[in-house]
Amino acid sequence: MKKNSFLIIALSLIVFISACKKDQGSHTGPGNFDRSSSAGLEDTRDIPNTTQTLPNVISSSTTLTSDKVWIVNGPTFVTNNATLTIQAGTYIKGVKKPSPTSKPSFLVITKGAKLEASGTEANPIVFTSNEAANSRIPGDWGGIVLLGNGKTNVATTQAVEGMKPEYMTDLGLSTDVIQYGGSVEADNSGTLKYVRIEFAGDVISEGNELNGLTLGGVGSGTTLDHIQVSYGADDAFEFFGGSANAKYLVSYGNNDDDFDFDQGYQGSIQFAVSVKVPCLTYSSSPNGIESNNITSPVVVVDASRLTQPVLSNFTILGQPSAPTAAPFTTSNGALFRVNSAYKVSNSIVAGFATGANISGATTSGSFFGNSLVHGFTAATSGTPFSVTTSTATSTNAFIRLVNPFNVNICTTTKPIPDFRYVTAPTPSPAATGASFSSISVTHPGGALTAFDTTPTYLGAFGANTVARWDDNWATYTPQTNPYL
Repeated sequence: MKKNSFLIIALSLIVFISACKKDQGSHTGPGNFDRSSSAGLEDTRDIPNTTQTLPNVISSSTTLTSDKVWIVNGPTFVTNNATLTIQAGTYIKGVKKPSPTSKPSFLVITKGAKLEASGTEANPIVFTSNEAANSRIPGDWGGIVLLGNGKTNVATTQAVEGMKPEYMTDLGLSTDVIQYGGSVEADNSGTLKYVRIEFAGDVISEGNELNGLTLGGVGSGTTLDHIQVSYGADDAFEFFGGSANAKYLVSYGNNDDDFDFDQGYQGSIQFAVSVKVPCLTYSSSPNGIESNNITSPVVVVDASRLTQPVLSNFTILGQPSAPTAAPFTTSNGALFRVNSAYKVSNSIVAGFATGANISGATTSGSFFGNSLVHGFTAATSGTPFSVTTSTATSTNAFIRLVNPFNVNICTTTKPIPDFRYVTAPTPSPAATGASFSSISVTHPGGALTAFDTTPTYLGAFGANTVARWDDNWATYTPQTNPYL
């Protein structure tokens, strides 16, 4: 969350979709993901007509079944160590607040509670806007906040930034339900697997927007696996401390940073891709990765615990060609600052003004290597690096992925991005060069055990001759998916 205001503009009306109301509780068929041209097109599955609104306080274990569409209307909290279980294939829609002074819709899993959301490749769980197709915009609703007892470098009374007290007190809750952090590295806040989060980022107080997925003090016992955040009005994923590991993450067209690390986060993430999408409004500094250690005004209780994400097989993409206007004339593909440490390997960072910037980071014990780094102005800033660099005017001329920038929603052509590397006629430099030796370290998040060390390639995806891991469950057309 950033303390500045963002302009949110409506997405272009590309395709007009009309729908007739189905009989109450009926289905017209199983529906499908439309994959006629390539992976990642539309989610056209039929969904139930029956809806049910979640209570704003869930204090006992509850299951959301896939035979209904569940509505989040206003601030919603899972408390009292309860578990919220969501069946595969379930749709949860956040209500857009009717006026700027109304309360936003969001879901908070408090310390001790759990979210068990296990979708499947064929039946992902979808958190999206309650608005109709072509009317959805970033910030329609708040997003998901997962809070745990994992370690941070700030006080365990640290609260989610920007939450107004009345969001809790009007529901009879104490304001401490939004505190996070503790001493349990392996704390378990549940499971998010094959989950999509769309059109999140609503304003919760002046200058504060929620992220698609906010994680505060979330421990390594939590499972984060195959999650896509699209069209959020702030960051896609933000980790405040904790040591949660994650894999197979997608950030698509989010307003600010794609992956943000703060307050002593020490976890491991492998296989993650992000891309900035034209025709959207962005913040003043939309970075691919941003990592901070300790920033004011929080109270520091453990200055020895530096933020140090361990990252492998990332593909971080900005623009296909050199931008001519802000904010992308000054943005960073990866920005490590405020004494943040880091370990980055086997990755691709390209399409930003500066590719990777470590000039304000802690380099002792850090590593950034075995990667392709491109920047239109400068590939790198700060030292040391052990990477292959380029300042080419065409991003993909250097990295040579199949079709990574086919994401332009300004046109009537549906986006079909493909982030795999090209094998012929000229193989991509991402085809070889992977090494895990410099990031296999003892780490609270489990870097030694969390990584798949078999890939020999750089970036989030393998060759264009092999299957892609975003097939079937991810979508790159959330603004036009009917969800009917």
